[in-house]
Amino acid sequence: MRRAFLAFVLAVVLPAAACSSTTEGSAVKDTSAPPQPTIDVNSLDTGPYSTKPAQPLGVAGDPARGVVIEAQRMANHVIGPWEVDPAVTGWFGFGALVLDSAQAMTLIGPSELAAVAGKHNFVNGFTSARTEANKKLLMTAVLRFPDETAAKDAATELGESALKQQGADGPAQKVQIPGHDDAQANSFVMIDRDAGRWNAVRAFTAHGSYVFMQLAQSTESVDGATALVAKTLDLQGPEIDNFRATDPAEFADISVDPTGLLARTVPVEPRDLAGTQYTTYEQRGALHFQSDPARSSKLFADTGTDLVAMAKTNIYEAENAEGATGVVDGFFAELQPTSQPANAVRNMPDSRCLRLKDGAFYCLATVDRYAIEVSGKELLDTQQLVAAQYAVLTSG
Repeated sequence: MRRAFLAFVLAVVLPAAACSSTTEGSAVKDTSAPPQPTIDVNSLDTGPYSTKPAQPLGVAGDPARGVVIEAQRMANHVIGPWEVDPAVTGWFGFGALVLDSAQAMTLIGPSELAAVAGKHNFVNGFTSARTEANKKLLMTAVLRFPDETAAKDAATELGESALKQQGADGPAQKVQIPGHDDAQANSFVMIDRDAGRWNAVRAFTAHGSYVFMQLAQSTESVDGATALVAKTLDLQGPEIDNFRATDPAEFADISVDPTGLLARTVPVEPRDLAGTQYTTYEQRGALHFQSDPARSSKLFADTGTDLVAMAKTNIYEAENAEGATGVVDGFFAELQPTSQPANAVRNMPDSRCLRLKDGAFYCLATVDRYAIEVSGKELLDTQQLVAAQYAVLTSG
């Protein structure tokens, strides 16, 4: 299954957004692209779903909600494992997570690390993990602390705590990361029933008010794992410097929907919200949730796709209508070889649906410069969501 925001069972549950004021976006017809078929919205079966945009979503209103939104924003500046090694694209474990508290770090490491992060007033973070089956694994995270001093102290203590870890061959051992003498790193051995012996390296590196955390594993050598960490650090430092971080004192005032696109996405029920959902991502942020991020990266670049909104449905904003069609073509081509055909959305001639190998249904459609993506357990419900999303995007 394409994993573009389709599975987040380990993510943090969020409250509904508060309402205030923001600028609402709108679907704009691109007259330079090939014309799309005219669809009578009244002929569509939209089921129980809303067909009108939501009211402007305003600001977070709650600092705890702001913590999550800020971490979602951070995702746009967290280096993906596939950027470090193009072969490391396979989905692993949680895939990607918002870290909204020190306790959330128990999802990515020993509980002792969470205790250390909490001690140094951890703010929030974002983590992404991928694998090359039975060869390599890379999990990388950016952790934010109140200031540079707290980050340095946290990195030192996190490294000391991790050094106490027991591996299959005994205690962890200190290692040097080439080109990054400041990294607090250690190596240990893990045994996996499928891959056998994994050479693992865990590292913590302070960078301003951030700590970069990596867990790299290689079945070949410790040097292979340290090389993954080194290249991640080479890339991550300059990229996080581009992140315009929000003062924690202003978290309650963070805009929920700065582009207005989220308000034009079929909303998700609060009980179904996950920490990586109900938001918009820029291109790199969206790639953290793609089943093949290297493939999607090229697709997004070719189609000018630089914004993705995610709620009950996913909307990909391309450069123009031709680009939106390219996104649909690319996604469909990715899944078609391992799926079975399913009926298209009724009265939407350009829509496409598949029954995936896990039994779920997956449908795609376009409207102007937007590509619509929906998956669900039932075909009719999935089709109704596509129709509803089309109606929302073409409404007023």
